Amino acid sequence: MEKFVFRVNRKKFETVNAIITGKEVLKIVELLPVEDYELLIKVNEKGFEPVQLNEKIDLKGAGIEGFFAKPYKKLIIHVDDEPIAVNECFMTPNEILTTAEKNPNGFYLKQISGHREISYKNDREHKVSIKNGLRFSSCKLEPTTVS
Repeated sequence: MEKFVFRVNRKKFETVNAIITGKEVLKIVELLPVEDYELLIKVNEKGFEPVQLNEKIDLKGAGIEGFFAKPYKKLIIHVDDEPIAVNECFMTPNEILTTAEKNPNGFYLKQISGHREISYKNDREHKVSIKNGLRFSSCKLEPTTVS
């Protein structure tokens, strides 16, 4: 089955559908609720145009694979129960730590999702989809000793 590759904020995603709506793009990249995000499509080297949620995009067209998404308003995430306003759709754990005024060299991040924790200790450049209300905790890195 053929897959169609597209990028949102320079991160690669794929779908089996050649024709896709703006809403489907945002769902695939886990930017939910989709109504909180503006989706733009790259039209040339210098510019973007807005894509409506119900607008259809043909991924078979030349150069149609580039999108940019941004929240309409600042999103609130929590690090160690402290609210932090961000205006990014994707952030690395190191960027989140820096925004929370924690030194990424001394800490790593865990995402708290219900009863589940996702550790980014060994994946500090992972692109996390930022949604309102995401919760993280910072964890102190233990010094490593070489014997």
